[in-house]
Amino acid sequence: MRHLASRANLPVLFVEFTIILHAATAIAQDDAPAASTNRHLLSAFSWGTGNIGDIAIAPGLLNLLGEVEPELPVVVMTSQTAGSESFTRIAEYLPRYSKHCRAVAYPFAIGSDTNAGAPGSAWRAFHDRWGASTLRAFENGTLSARVAARVADDVLNRLPREVLDELKDKNPEAALALTDAGFVLFTSGTTLNFGRMGQRRFYSFSLKYAMPLLIARVLGIPYGVGGQSFEALDWPSDLVFRPLFKDAQFVYCRDPDSLAYLAQRDLLAPRSGFRPDSTFFFQGFDEPWLEAYLREHALTPKQFITLTIRSARSQPGPLADTISQERQDEHMERIRTFVTEWVERTGVPVVLCPEVRYEIPLMHDNVFLRLAPEVQKKCVWMDQFWTTEQAYSLYRQAEMVVSMEMHSVIMALSLGTPVLMPQFAENGRKVWMLEELGLRDWIFDIDEPADSPRLLETALKIHRHPAQAEARVRRQLPHVRQLGLEMVTEIMLARRK
Repeated sequence: MRHLASRANLPVLFVEFTIILHAATAIAQDDAPAASTNRHLLSAFSWGTGNIGDIAIAPGLLNLLGEVEPELPVVVMTSQTAGSESFTRIAEYLPRYSKHCRAVAYPFAIGSDTNAGAPGSAWRAFHDRWGASTLRAFENGTLSARVAARVADDVLNRLPREVLDELKDKNPEAALALTDAGFVLFTSGTTLNFGRMGQRRFYSFSLKYAMPLLIARVLGIPYGVGGQSFEALDWPSDLVFRPLFKDAQFVYCRDPDSLAYLAQRDLLAPRSGFRPDSTFFFQGFDEPWLEAYLREHALTPKQFITLTIRSARSQPGPLADTISQERQDEHMERIRTFVTEWVERTGVPVVLCPEVRYEIPLMHDNVFLRLAPEVQKKCVWMDQFWTTEQAYSLYRQAEMVVSMEMHSVIMALSLGTPVLMPQFAENGRKVWMLEELGLRDWIFDIDEPADSPRLLETALKIHRHPAQAEARVRRQLPHVRQLGLEMVTEIMLARRK
């Protein structure tokens, strides 16, 4: 595993890296066959439209790619299927950030042990080869180790070819997005996981999202994983992921804890390390909206903070029903206490804003309505979901962003805005990216009573010394950008082999 350079050497390293970047790109362009220079990069995937952070991942990557090669054609495979309203929105949205980008809908028909798929489909053939009982036992982790190895070999080497053959017949556009790619990049997220919080959905989740990488591997197309958080890769999924990662150009983690987890499980790629979530490179703003919003709510730039909550119970996914109602009520009580004491000590307004659409009513019912009237007067509850561009404009003008959600933290950091993250353990390893950025003291455990007063005191310290806090953030941004550009350069060189 390649070790990262010391931050003490960043100014010199950044100059050297820039020189190397331009030289490597020029060499690659001179040496590459003419036909290969037109091959596109396939980015898998763009994510949901109900989360301002998820929305930012693909445009952030497009911005970063554009810094290195502005004319690069990019195909973004979405997590939404054709014909859905979400896919239509994404397909119209992404070209705003790259005129050379187009979207292709999620194309794979992946079933399960109970869903044999359509007659004649690749999944039906796979299902018939192994049978429902074997596939169920594989997913449950109760299958013979020897049989599990044979199923994993099929998933690695036979099923992807059959899935691609099916696509060539039924969805030629999606097939060409794969076969004509010069590089396949798996984007930032937490989707290459199996077993997190007891969720064993190998076919409908892990395999569903890994399929572009599996196809790239059997076709010999260079591929890599950028900025993932790895929560769990339980047996027997590691029988698939270990060879998949071994043959990748790189497998990068967006937090040091995921890197340690892969090392513990012997799942590191030959080239692994820390690389930032591509949300760090989003560059969209909505200044007219901001001006109107600040005016409507009598807010002054740098004289308000924002607060974002997270509830496991209100969101679909692996966290659903893993947090008891009693525990969630305690989380919300500590959030209310923070807001109350902050307003009483500073008089500074608090904008209660969502990262995820689902959190809007929860914020209203469990935070805003249960504040004392004099505290409510200093709070602004955002009653409608907003755009990522609006969020960026607001976060840039906030004194600080206090968020239980990770992407609001990333968005604020990318703008030089200080952040505080009161989180619970089930949020996952991604929080530890703050440690990588030298901001470990801005992480708080909302389940730990002793952390509640520490959260307030840290917020008050930032309030007393805002320039010092902003400087802490801005010192990290050249390092973040350097690592992002390094990954893009690796892609460009590998794409031209």
